Amino acid sequence: MASMDNNRDEEEPFVAAAASVDNSETLRNHTKDVHILSSAFLLIFLAYGAAQNLETTLNTKDDMGTISLGILYVSFTFFSLIASSVVRFMGSKNAVLLGTSGYWLFIAANLKPTWYTMVPASLYLGFAASIIWVGQGTYLTSAARSQARDYHLHEGTVIGNFNGEFWGMFASHQFVGNLISLAILRNGTEGSTSGTTLLFTVFLCSMTLGTILMCFLSKRVDGGVEGPKESSVSLYSSLTSLSKSVITPLLDVRMLLIIPLIAYSGLQQAFVWAEFTKEIVTPALGVSGVGGSMAVYGAFDAICSLTAGRLTSGIFSITWIVSAGLFLQAVVFLWILLKYSLTSGVLGIVYPLLMAAMLGIGDGVINTQLSALIGILFKHDTEGAFAQLKVWQSASIAVVFFINPYISLQIMRREVFIALSWAIRTRFMYPLDDVFTDEHETSSSPALGHLLKRQYPLQMIQVVEYLSAAVFSNPLLMMSLPLTSLRHRLSWPLVLYSATWTSLLTLTVAVASFSPELAFVSTISSFSQGCEQEGTVRVPLDVPGEVMCLPAHLFKRSTVTDSIVSLLFAALVVAVSAWVVRAIGLWEDDEATL
Repeated sequence: MASMDNNRDEEEPFVAAAASVDNSETLRNHTKDVHILSSAFLLIFLAYGAAQNLETTLNTKDDMGTISLGILYVSFTFFSLIASSVVRFMGSKNAVLLGTSGYWLFIAANLKPTWYTMVPASLYLGFAASIIWVGQGTYLTSAARSQARDYHLHEGTVIGNFNGEFWGMFASHQFVGNLISLAILRNGTEGSTSGTTLLFTVFLCSMTLGTILMCFLSKRVDGGVEGPKESSVSLYSSLTSLSKSVITPLLDVRMLLIIPLIAYSGLQQAFVWAEFTKEIVTPALGVSGVGGSMAVYGAFDAICSLTAGRLTSGIFSITWIVSAGLFLQAVVFLWILLKYSLTSGVLGIVYPLLMAAMLGIGDGVINTQLSALIGILFKHDTEGAFAQLKVWQSASIAVVFFINPYISLQIMRREVFIALSWAIRTRFMYPLDDVFTDEHETSSSPALGHLLKRQYPLQMIQVVEYLSAAVFSNPLLMMSLPLTSLRHRLSWPLVLYSATWTSLLTLTVAVASFSPELAFVSTISSFSQGCEQEGTVRVPLDVPGEVMCLPAHLFKRSTVTDSIVSLLFAALVVAVSAWVVRAIGLWEDDEATL
């Protein structure tokens, strides 16, 4: 017996060691998948990110590069609505692998850029991008949950660690990819650029390596085996569930308040890709300098993404971190709008690089904090909330790429700055302790007016709004802003009225650029000449050789008909605004007095 006990004692360490080996092997499998996924995305997106930065600069004929990107993001917006069902049907690993094919095809199309190659490649990439990102999120979350379950760790901590590794490596793609383009591209004679064929060939090789690397990912089995569903009924049920998950977040006050910030995040990215590289960097540094400036942008983006992620502790910290990033970007937009001009010498090189660094800081902060904010607020509907993130971001980017060829840089900068001011306002104008708390999740859609009783101080936000209003030369908006701190019932219709006019002005610019022969465009042009002669305040728009007076100045016209039409339109907008305010509960709950 003693001998048997001794043998058992000798065997126990071996059993424990074997279990330890098995556990460490399991640990290595989970972390290995994260390493593979992160490295593969870096190899793929260092190529795509750099190519996207150069798209509007290289393919300038008939604005093919800009329009191709616009088509891409329209496709991305549409397919984001159904991507969850596709990923659920295929499995996350297969979806990620299929998604890489779209990026490969887009880079290949740039070797022979024509409308017949770029448009189909852009359409398909929109589909591929939607499933690769949904697949990435699903796969990474599944790996983190498996790690937490196997080793009895806190799930949120593991998810944070895995996402931190992935996004930290992903954010560096701008730095690495643009350094490659900086090393290969050369400015030629008469504005031409040499080395593009070699550059896109190198990018194709990088993407091929990334795709091969993804083949080594383990299949994730989390609550079931990946693979196609067995019946069409389950797919139909999945589509129905997806539709609900997309629509339901729009009924949540918190999502409505976050959407302007989401839309702005897309606008500022599109501004960098479509305008900053073409109008600011290229004149100062040349096409070859785009890679260097965007490498600076990517480096600061990556550093600030990691830093902001570590500093995030809750809603309060997110608020102030986002505020810092928005402030830096506001400084850049004001600098470009009011002060910046092309200079020679060292400053001509330093200024674009400094702007790129500040824009990169803002982008890293906004994207990191948006993901954290959505993850904190929408624990019970994460898929639907992140679908809204991609839909609104992609739609904003698509709009910029489509209207970019038809409006001037000055107008683009003003529109982005106005979007920035409204994003800041929606983030701050509501009390954080009422709207963005866990208690709100358990309440049954409280009236928005009740949430507005204790309004957050608006002095800082009003300063930004005054600046944007002054820049856009809109006295009506400037007059309405002070009322927001006095009486919501009166101020909201006026602010919405002025916002409606701003939107109509932008729409008129686009229509006038497409079809200047239209009758109403000619009428506006004639009216603008009259305004110019009267010396009234006016805003320059992109109607060639003309200026357009603001709608507020319609009251100065001599005919009674024009004044009546203006008054009727104003009454209609105010009435609709008042109806919206009453519908969301603001009218009854507003107890402030003038």
